[in-house]
Amino acid sequence: MKATLCLFLFVTASIFSQAQVLLTKYDLPRNNNDFYTAPFKRKLYERNYGATVGLERGNITAFEFGGEMHWRKIAFHKPTITGANANFEYNFGHHVLGYKIGVWQKTGRVNLTYGGNLVYYTNFHGLQRYGLGPAVGFRFAGFHLINGYNLLLGDKEFKNVNKLYITLRYFFPLEHKFTWDRETMRRKREHQKEKERGERWDWHKPFRLPKKAD
Repeated sequence: MKATLCLFLFVTASIFSQAQVLLTKYDLPRNNNDFYTAPFKRKLYERNYGATVGLERGNITAFEFGGEMHWRKIAFHKPTITGANANFEYNFGHHVLGYKIGVWQKTGRVNLTYGGNLVYYTNFHGLQRYGLGPAVGFRFAGFHLINGYNLLLGDKEFKNVNKLYITLRYFFPLEHKFTWDRETMRRKREHQKEKERGERWDWHKPFRLPKKAD
């Protein structure tokens, strides 16, 4: 029993002494917080634009055509998308022309869109209405169902306009562009400069041993 205890104490003392030698010789950090740095979280963004066609129903029915641009933050948790649109709408029965500029935003994968619009209507006979209004919608697979209300000023006798309306719009993408956030792009430029100066190994190039001098 005594021999076993002595052997255990001898082994423990040897391991402890070797650890002290390693800490002194290689100057290893004793606290993980002294050298640990949290990994940098990259952010990927998408920007695209395209054409839109839609049908608006309210006091009158109008066909709308225009364009839309999106700015999207791609993420697994709470992705966000912001849209800006400009379009015109026309009612063939009453010959009413309208212009609309709006913005909206959605947070999350399955959620509502919240935004607003600036609107202008004319009947080509001197009467006009203009104003703004909020809008709430639901967007899925290119389709955007919007319900909104226009607060209008102007000629009140011009009644062939939509105050409360619902619109179904479809987006045809024409161009997509992906980019990283500014911090990631800055680091990529620094790494590229280091490769050009030879300070960073380029894994795309084959490795060659230096030739021995004769």
